[in-house]
Amino acid sequence: MEVANIYDNGPISPVARIKDNLGIWSENKWLWYQIAFIEPVPRSSPFMVDMVAASGAVTFAAYGTIAKQNIPALLMNDLEMLHLRWEPLDDVEGMLWELSGQSRFSPRGGHARVSLFTGLMDPYLATTTFYIIGKDKEMMLEVRNPNPVALPMARFVFFGYRYILEKLAKEPDLKTLLPAQGR
Repeated sequence: MEVANIYDNGPISPVARIKDNLGIWSENKWLWYQIAFIEPVPRSSPFMVDMVAASGAVTFAAYGTIAKQNIPALLMNDLEMLHLRWEPLDDVEGMLWELSGQSRFSPRGGHARVSLFTGLMDPYLATTTFYIIGKDKEMMLEVRNPNPVALPMARFVFFGYRYILEKLAKEPDLKTLLPAQGR
């Protein structure tokens, strides 16, 4: 099975295979796992969220903002990882946050938004790729209405892969993981 680069500009594919080791930089350190299982998360209704309904509102005000909220369908257990892409289904803009205070797609000068136009320039939505690793590492979504009229819905859909991980008993020797020319 061919594996993808983590941000390949093509259809979403697993970034590694079952039994491959995976090094993840999180919490300011490397965490080492082996992939035990991978399954797809198809683009489907359980992974579609209407942020207007989730906020308890009836409509989304013109030029309004729905404050960042947790997406219950994307909650993970320990030793699980989601590798996802996402897109809005309505004319709204989404801003991704990891945990409550860490913006995603956010260099120092701004916070990128995903809109209906993102898919026009990036048909595979590769630029929307993100990961959720483990329990209590939730993703939060903030939504903006760029329109001069109120909207009844602000729907987003998520799709990709779910990985079941096993912690490695010891950190692998990085010299054995690098190709000979990289040593």
